[in-house]
This record gives sequence, C-alpha cells and structure tokens, in this order.
Amino acid sequence: MAKSYYLNAENLSLLPKDISVPSYDRDLISTSIVHIGVSNFHRSHQAYYIHELIDKYNELNYGICGVDLLDSDRKIYNILKDQDGLFTLYTKEKNGSHKAKIIGSIVEYFYGPENPLAVIEKMANPDIKIISLTIAEDGYHLNEITGEFDINHPGVTEDIKNPFSPKTVFGYLTQSFKLRKLRNLPGCTIISCDNIKSNGDTMKQSLLKYVSKIEPDLLDWIAKNTSFPNTMVDRITPITNSKDINTLKEDFFIDDQWPVVCESFSQWIIEDQFIHDRPSWDKVGVQYTQNIAPFENLKLRLLNASHTILGILGTLHGYKTVYETANDTDFMFFLKTFLDEEVTPTLTDSDKKSIENYKKSLVSRFLNPHINDQLFRICQESSAKVPLFILPTVKHQLENEKKVKSAAFVIAAWTKYNDGVDDNDNPYEIIDTLSGTLIRTAALSIQNPIKFLEIKSIFDDLSQNEVFTSYYLEALALLRENKVKTCIQNWNAN
Repeated sequence: MAKSYYLNAENLSLLPKDISVPSYDRDLISTSIVHIGVSNFHRSHQAYYIHELIDKYNELNYGICGVDLLDSDRKIYNILKDQDGLFTLYTKEKNGSHKAKIIGSIVEYFYGPENPLAVIEKMANPDIKIISLTIAEDGYHLNEITGEFDINHPGVTEDIKNPFSPKTVFGYLTQSFKLRKLRNLPGCTIISCDNIKSNGDTMKQSLLKYVSKIEPDLLDWIAKNTSFPNTMVDRITPITNSKDINTLKEDFFIDDQWPVVCESFSQWIIEDQFIHDRPSWDKVGVQYTQNIAPFENLKLRLLNASHTILGILGTLHGYKTVYETANDTDFMFFLKTFLDEEVTPTLTDSDKKSIENYKKSLVSRFLNPHINDQLFRICQESSAKVPLFILPTVKHQLENEKKVKSAAFVIAAWTKYNDGVDDNDNPYEIIDTLSGTLIRTAALSIQNPIKFLEIKSIFDDLSQNEVFTSYYLEALALLRENKVKTCIQNWNAN
C-alpha cells in the first residue's frame, strides 16, 4: 500500500494531485465568523460553503474561528488543532463517484471549557461580524410544552450563578455582548444553523429571556446592534466511521483522524437580515430570501420527519441504516402515504410542483447506498425531534379535520421503540435527554395503553383527542402483538 500523509498544513503539497486542496494562502485569511459547535454537519455545510467562496473567489475576509463548548467536544478540538483546522470532506454520489476535498476555512479554534474568557473575548472582537451556531435541538433549552426558553434548565441556572464561566451559548453571547457595549463596539449577526422552527427567532427570544434575567440593561443594546436571520440548512451528513477513515488512507492517501462524509446535495437558505454587509455567499449557491417559512416547512415536515419515521420503524425491524429501510417497499409505501396524505396538505405556503419535486428528491437521497446513515444517529434525542418534525403536522390536520392515521401509527411505533428491543429480540440503546421518562412510560403503556400519550411535556393534551387516540390505540395494540413489518403491511392495506 502506498504511503498516506497525515493531514496538516505542512503535508498539503504531498497529497496526490487529484485531491482538491485549498488554493489560497490560509495565513492571509481574516477571521470574521465565530462558529459555535464544530459538528460534522457544520464542517460539511457552512465550513464547506465558506471554503468554496475563498477558494473560487479569493474572498479572504470570512475565515472561521471554531468554538466548542461541551466537555464531550474535547476529541474533535484536539484533532482539528493537530490538523491545523484542516479536514477532508468525503462526498459520496449515488452512482459510486466519491470525491475527497480538503477544507481550509477553519483557521482558528477555541475550546470553551479550557478557557471561557478567551472565547468571550474572541466573540467580542469587533472583527467578528457573524456568530453562527450548530448546537442541536437540545442546545436551545426549550420547554417541550411551550416551545419557549426554559430559564430553569439546570445548565442555564448554573450560568446565571457563574456568569464568567458559562456553559451555555446564552452565557457566552451575553458576556461577549456586554463587552461590546462597554467598549462601544458594533454588534453582529447571529445565524442559527439548526433544525429548529424559526431558528433565528427562537434564538433571539431565548437570548432575550436569558439577558432579561441576568443583564437587563443589555436588552436595548441587543435590540439595536444584533440581528437573528432565520435559516434553512440541508445536507445529509452521517457519523464518520473507521471504514471511511481507512478508505481515505488507502484510496486517497489522506491520513485524516476525523473526516466528514456527506451526500453531494446541499442547500442553505438565509433570511436577508444582516447587521453588516451581507456576505456574498450567493456566489457559491447560498440563497437569500425575505421569507424562510416555505423552505423551512418543506425541510422539517418532509425530510426531517421522514428521517425520524424511517429511524423508528427501521430500528424496530432490525435495520441499521436509512438505506436499508428506504429499500424496503413496505416502509416506503407507508412513508409515501404519510407524506402525500398528511404532510402535503399542511404545506400551504409552497406550490404543488415544489412539494412534489422535493419529495422525489428525498427518495433519491435516501437510496444512496454509499452514505450509510445510521438509524442510531437518526433516533438520538427523539423527544426533541418528534415535537418539531411530526406533531405540527398532527396539529394542523386535527384542526382542519383531516387525516392523522399514519401519524398516529408513527407515535405508537415510537412508544414501542422505547421498549429498547427490536423484532429480533436484539436490544438497542435509547439516547435521549428524557430517556428515563420515555422508557418508564412505554413500559407502563403495556398495561395502560394511553399512558405514553399522556407525557404532557411532549404531547400536551393530544391524549384528549378522540380521533387521534382511536388510531393510536389501534396501532399500539397491533404493534404489541405483531412485528412492525406485519403491522405496516396491515396498516397499508387498510
């Protein structure tokens, strides 16, 4: 086997000539973006777009300073520091064409738990024009029932007690904005890149609630000096595995400790609300809009809901990947029925052609055999995903006296999913902030079938709706006595 080269700045010139490497001098890049949460998704998406802008148009003024805030982020921080912020974007086409591109847009990196004051100072630097976020749904600390910021969340209350050693993004933002105000510095734009409904509005409302508790004198400054555009982000980015790492070594001669695997499809739509000049990201495919809602609803209710459904049903059957589940005609017929009959009527702000094209593209993307997106990843933190991706469809349909049969089956299947054992008697781990409640209540629902639906923090008063509960109880009774595959076939037939 030919020699592979450890990925860092010094070794870039040694990589094979067919590997795309940064064409720009990274030492000349000025950092104007702080990104919090250097996840696989951030690296496949925002870091990719910004790299493309620098690489193709030599716009050197939008370098990224990555920031991680969680103790669990230590590994990725250490790896990217070792690799000078460089990483491989390993794109896999459905037809088997795979490409490796070295991304160089992350030029600085901070680790919050190690030095929180350094992070605050960086965020307060006037050169920073944008602070972007990928902190996942649970990083917003929203109350499951109201959808509003939970000021009593343990992480939040800890930050209120220790404002100069924060743990949450709200603590860091507050202290950095306080410094900007004291130093008479301009504000910046906050861009959420998470799958949260109206993510910019949600971030703004949550931050203002936090600030009103700890630094109320800062509220007026934030109102005048910051903006929070809503966004829609889309690119399937599975968990990196050892096989991908080894393939990069053997086929591309790149020794990357944590590359990012993704599909070729990518989309980023941003409301045109910037405090400073709008970045020219549209040159590399970013779309600017005045109204994010149509794009957002398509993504959350079609793609994200589909992922969640395939994750739950596939795991119960014993599948491991989205691709396996999407290749099962019974599961896909069920999903198509749900999307056509229950989701599509809720998408009132999109035209029929856009909806149908988006649904067709989803099927094609799910059937990419090279992505190997793990159902294990899809199902993590389902208690945050189901209320965001599926329950808005249920609410709309019930209010308009339309179909909810398929959605009720999904919730019943989620109840059984929380038993933690698939139809082959193989156990799986349930990773969820509310795992204790979910597992306990699912067990109680064996004797009292409505019990799971009475988790008010997730379902509010849905258990009181006779139309929904009748379908739910019918589905749960089937699922308790039969394998999910059999239940799906019966449900589809009826």
